[in-house]
Amino acid sequence: MQDVQLGRNQLTFESLIQAPKDRVWAAITTSEGTRETLFGCSIDSTFEPGARIEFRGQGADGDNTLHVYGFVRLYEPNVEFAYEQHAAPAYDPNHETTYCDMTFKLIPEGEATRLVFTCNWTAGNRGYEHAKASYPESDYMDAIKRFAEAR
Repeated sequence: MQDVQLGRNQLTFESLIQAPKDRVWAAITTSEGTRETLFGCSIDSTFEPGARIEFRGQGADGDNTLHVYGFVRLYEPNVEFAYEQHAAPAYDPNHETTYCDMTFKLIPEGEATRLVFTCNWTAGNRGYEHAKASYPESDYMDAIKRFAEAR
């Protein structure tokens, strides 16, 4: 199970995953992983700091609907991945100014990996209240764990 810590517009989730860090990393940074963990969405980016990142999947515009976009802040393979995440324009008219900083840290613990996932929302971002209410019951962290441990 995951520990949840609440801060000012910040949520942190932790999970110990019985898999090597490269499998946890694949769940977060590959389209194979994100399709299984993020509602069928594929991830697209060069992953260079400053590069655009997009999550696309089935939606109002067909199979390639843009759901979320952002910009890579940090990409250190198998260690840490951080990006600024914006809801797509179709979901939030203030998408350019409201966003969430997403950070995934992988910490080896023997043959397992501790995943620390932190979300930090800008003031007024509706996503914070939604996440605070639903992420503890969400299966996102569980989906990452299932994906990583299945291999």
